[in-house]
Amino acid sequence: MNFDAILKSIEGQTKALAQKELKGFADQALSDVKDFAQQSKADLERWTQEVLQKKMSKDEYESLVKGQLDVAEMRALKQAGLAQVQIDTFTAGFLEILSSAVVAAIPF
Repeated sequence: MNFDAILKSIEGQTKALAQKELKGFADQALSDVKDFAQQSKADLERWTQEVLQKKMSKDEYESLVKGQLDVAEMRALKQAGLAQVQIDTFTAGFLEILSSAVVAAIPF
């Protein structure tokens, strides 16, 4: 598994999501996502490995990532004055991107 390639894919998809959902706040969103990925990289990599090894389900993975996202601060978006509803919508989309990238990495 090339976790860095998975992160690159996630970053590209997240950029598209941010440009679509947050229009002028895409740079702040990407900054927050990169901060989250750096702070959570070890956990994300371990959990992804467990999903790939079928030691963890996709639902369990999503639950762990959601918990991690809940405590993460979307600082740049909040500083830009974005409404919490918009941040929550973006965060939900980001969680879906993470889950999809992990599922796509599972060899059949």
